[in-house]
Amino acid sequence: MKKVLWISRHEMTPLQKSDLDRVMGDRVELISLQNTIHNVDEVRSSLPIVDAVAVVLPPDMLQQLLAIVGDKPVLRAVSNRKPTGRMLTLQDGRQEPEFAFVHVYWEQVLSVDIRTRRL
Repeated sequence: MKKVLWISRHEMTPLQKSDLDRVMGDRVELISLQNTIHNVDEVRSSLPIVDAVAVVLPPDMLQQLLAIVGDKPVLRAVSNRKPTGRMLTLQDGRQEPEFAFVHVYWEQVLSVDIRTRRL
């Protein structure tokens, strides 16, 4: 059994989980971190006990994570938006179509190069 650190505010869907088992070549035990993280150092202590890290993070934090994971793969779920056929009513009374996010595949993040300047 492989251990994967799941960094997301949301629970992994059954479709994401079964596809992650396939990608990892074995059943996966998830170690979930559902808190909002502000610095990748918050996950550093979990890295030695996992085989991979699956994340939903902004690009700058993804770049920082890649710098500390060593040879462990960093994975991201890719989803499509599928219309549900329902309408949502916003707080101001406007309506918009509702969409469901449907898992398509996992991808491995190999590198991220983000350079910013505060304005």
